[in-house]
Amino acid sequence: MKFNKRLALLFVSLFALVLIAAACGEEEPTETGGSDSSENGESSDFTVVEEGTLTVGSDIPYPPFEFEEAGELTGFDVEIVREVADRLGLENPDDAWISTDFGTIFQQLASGTSFDVVAAAVTAYAPEGTPASETVAERTAVVDFTIPFYPSLQSLTVDSEANPDITSVDSLPDGAKVGVQRATTGAFYAEQELTGAELVTFEKAPQMYQQLQAGQLDAVFNDLPVTLESIADKPGLEVVEQVETGEEYAIAVSKDNPELTEAINGALEEMFDDGTFAEIYSKYFPEQDLPDYASE
Repeated sequence: MKFNKRLALLFVSLFALVLIAAACGEEEPTETGGSDSSENGESSDFTVVEEGTLTVGSDIPYPPFEFEEAGELTGFDVEIVREVADRLGLENPDDAWISTDFGTIFQQLASGTSFDVVAAAVTAYAPEGTPASETVAERTAVVDFTIPFYPSLQSLTVDSEANPDITSVDSLPDGAKVGVQRATTGAFYAEQELTGAELVTFEKAPQMYQQLQAGQLDAVFNDLPVTLESIADKPGLEVVEQVETGEEYAIAVSKDNPELTEAINGALEEMFDDGTFAEIYSKYFPEQDLPDYASE
């Protein structure tokens, strides 16, 4: 009887030790890809390609949105994205910007292997029935977009000395050679509206203005701010018409990462409210009115 009691006590003691060991071995669950997305400390479980870094697909150079100055990357999109990244607790150095083919950039983003977002003067919103609306619909079928942060205008640029009679889209002669950048909404607008022109497609924007200045094009149709930046040091080139299209730019994000879209939206709204966005906007577009959704 004494022997059985001892066995029972030994069994109880061993069982207790097992329970204690199991309890000590339990760990708290950890979040992956999470980062503070607002000042109140709430976190979003978004993922990024490289831990601690916001990697961006873009089409560089495309001044004033993305370009190099004194060997460093800068521009409106660059400053906006870096401010967003900072508010999300992420880094965004120059080598986190990947210049790639704009024609396939959204498919690359959707694959989720190269970069986290696309920032490249991307038209994400356009009124129904406009030339850009079909393009926007095709893009939104592949990726998601943040809230808009730039209202865009298109423009027609000519060498006013070589072609003084071209003063608007309507005055383009039949067969006029008009430069456009491939896969942009400016190009799609030109395809639909400039039916009498011969469109010449370029991979990069700067090449168009060089060709225009050299007399190999009659005009260029492209985003207004890009045009103004590109012709600033090219005497004779002049914007003869600004074309309102109702287009707005935004940042593209993979559909598989809605938490990142939400976090970026939160950061942008903070920037609209606290004057940070207005400061960056006025630096690059001093002649343009601040959008209604932003405060100084």
